[in-house]
Amino acid sequence: MKPAVVPRAGIRVGVAVQLIAVLVLYAAANYFSFENYSRTDFSRSQKFSLSTQSRRVLREFKKPVRIIVIVSPTFVSPVTQILGDIRNLLKEVQFSAREGVRIRYVDPTRDLERMRELQAKYKFGNADNLMIIDYDGRTRFVNLAEMADFDLSPIAQGDPPRLLAFRGEQVLTGALIGLIHPGKEVVYFLQGHGEPSVGAGSQIGLFLDSMAKQNIKIQTLSLASSDVIPADASAIVVLSPRFDLEEREAVLLGAWLRSRGRMLVLSDPNFPAPRLNRLVAASGITPRDDRVLRTVKLPFATGILREVTGEILPTTEITRKLQGATILFPGATQSLGLDNALAEKEKILLRPLVQAAEEFWGETDYAPNNPKGVRYEDGRDNGQPLTVAASADRNGVEDDRVEVQTSRLIVFGNSQFAYDASLSPQGLDLLLGSVNYLLDRGKSLSGVTPKTVSHFALNLTDWQLSRIAMLVMLVIPALAGVAGLVVWWRRRR
Repeated sequence: MKPAVVPRAGIRVGVAVQLIAVLVLYAAANYFSFENYSRTDFSRSQKFSLSTQSRRVLREFKKPVRIIVIVSPTFVSPVTQILGDIRNLLKEVQFSAREGVRIRYVDPTRDLERMRELQAKYKFGNADNLMIIDYDGRTRFVNLAEMADFDLSPIAQGDPPRLLAFRGEQVLTGALIGLIHPGKEVVYFLQGHGEPSVGAGSQIGLFLDSMAKQNIKIQTLSLASSDVIPADASAIVVLSPRFDLEEREAVLLGAWLRSRGRMLVLSDPNFPAPRLNRLVAASGITPRDDRVLRTVKLPFATGILREVTGEILPTTEITRKLQGATILFPGATQSLGLDNALAEKEKILLRPLVQAAEEFWGETDYAPNNPKGVRYEDGRDNGQPLTVAASADRNGVEDDRVEVQTSRLIVFGNSQFAYDASLSPQGLDLLLGSVNYLLDRGKSLSGVTPKTVSHFALNLTDWQLSRIAMLVMLVIPALAGVAGLVVWWRRRR
């Protein structure tokens, strides 16, 4: 019998269906890969990734943001060194915001007509190295030179300035925050009780500078000659007072706090402040008379570790984005008690923010050189869970996404971690998140804040350079040649 012959038309139809199926699968695979993918930054400083706060700020814009960069690549200036970093930063911004950000570069030396149009529209003079951010009729100008720190000393020898650090994301995010919140919030730092100054050369300069970049105006408050809290005070910070409040000051601050005031307290346990403690205890947070510590086994003795490792708890909007991070509290740290009975009676929402690691306890007999030694005594010392930072919201609600006009208080049992010498990135994120939470901006400005990308130079001696050159130019090629000869010889055999 003759085999059945398949009609050629059927073969053509089968091939066509297969081709269409392949094209459909190819299109579907590309569509899903473009819509669902992840990007990872493997660089040491994560310089190609936007911080959590920057991404949250970009999502706050309801209309497109226009960014115009006026810069000439041929014009010799310090900005030339960071032009590549600026382009990479804006690429990440555009990728994160998609259609929400429109970026354009203008060369003032070549596009003269466009330059005149911009000058007429935004009312600025002849300027190069300028970034214009336009949103919904509001405008911010950013000098590109402010996006980096330079060492200008090489100019004296005729060399270009040396780039020290790039902080473009900090500057850009601060400008974007200024567009979302055009009015500056005013935060007062209490003075007159031995607190660190907030002027030039301050010991908390990093904290203050970061607050200023968040579009916050910083002022000082002295109650020695005033009986009222300034009307424009959005929040008050009491940081590391060495002397206790006067009774009149405590009453004044307490009344202000109860009437929808906002306050951040960072206490120093080494300097007793009973009036300040009573002030915060009225909101359900009680500073305890103890020192948080732990013991460590040494080869020939038992040591006492007073630097506390704090674990951030995901209890609020400001800490949820920092979940899993730890903070080191140097110096003396006291634990905080939460008065749940008072909180229930006066409708106060109490939440722990930071808890000491499991090995720590609150030692009540903390006198130095204790002849009895240091050990945990159940019923006398304060055991786990040990809170070292907490918040109190009077008439507050559990869901931080619901904005309610309430009085708010955040208390830390340590203040040393806020000083420049001890401030860690996690500590700065928590401090800024706390301030923004007090200002009702925690929803959009919580999380990891932009960090400075430090540039460093590797200084090698002439001997080290010659060894590296010898290794790269002679040793490595010689090893490759020897390996080739060995392979050739084995094949010949």
